[in-house]
Amino acid sequence: MKSVLSLRPCQFVLGMREVQAKVKKIKSFTPKQRKKYVSEHCVPVVKANGNLYLIDHHHFVRACWETGIKKVHVHIIADKGSIDKKAFWKFMKNNHWVYLTDQFGRENNDPRLLPLDIRGMSDDPYRGLAWAAREAGAFEKINVPFSEFHWANFLRRKINLDEIKETFESALKQAILVCRSKAASKLPGFKR
Repeated sequence: MKSVLSLRPCQFVLGMREVQAKVKKIKSFTPKQRKKYVSEHCVPVVKANGNLYLIDHHHFVRACWETGIKKVHVHIIADKGSIDKKAFWKFMKNNHWVYLTDQFGRENNDPRLLPLDIRGMSDDPYRGLAWAAREAGAFEKINVPFSEFHWANFLRRKINLDEIKETFESALKQAILVCRSKAASKLPGFKR
């Protein structure tokens, strides 16, 4: 097991709505259920230059930290040893294990600016909206790297940020309709 704060994020943002849902779930568990839940979630990482880089389950790790869980199980997917930083980030990009879009939808940020641990990750309200829309059945969860971020960026162009902040339920209803529209047909997990 590794400390949640020793794991380096490979994305700038989270959907805090999803994190809070996981926090609520974890808090509802008995200590025995909590231990089982954590043991069932093995976090995939890439090891390089003495660091462990999260390539998935950022929301789970953040929820663990917020509920006082200090350690999680990790699975090393790749060990790059001591590798030049430029070559490392190229490797990560080629494997779709890093997502460099920030909470404002700006792409191709410098990976050296990624947060050092999950505490430094920002909330992207559109990522939270995409998660809620998926939970409501607007699209399928599929194994495509950062698929919900693709949906978030799609929704960013369709729904006003103020509406998400002020009347989330209304924004969610709009998001569900937009996610099922022809305009979304090329996104991963699209369904009619």
